[in-house]
Amino acid sequence: MLLALIAQPVGWWIGWGVARLMSESFTSDLYAIPLVMKPATFSKASIVVLLAAAVSVLVVRRKLDRLNLVSVMKTRE
Repeated sequence: MLLALIAQPVGWWIGWGVARLMSESFTSDLYAIPLVMKPATFSKASIVVLLAAAVSVLVVRRKLDRLNLVSVMKTRE
C-alpha cells in the first residue's frame, strides 16, 4: 500500500505523457484534440488505484491469516 502511495506522482507524470502523446498522434489537418488535464482527473485516478491496492492488500492478508504455517513448513519441495 505504501508503494502504491509513493508511486502516485510518477504515475501522474506517465499518464500525462501518454495522454499528450495520444492527443498529438490523433491530430490531423482536419481536426485537433486538445489536451485538458484537470486536478480532478488525477485525483480520480489516484482514488481508483489506491482502492484497488487496498482490496489487494486485504485479499492477501485474508489468505495469509488462513494459512497453516506448521503444515506449510513441514512440506518438502
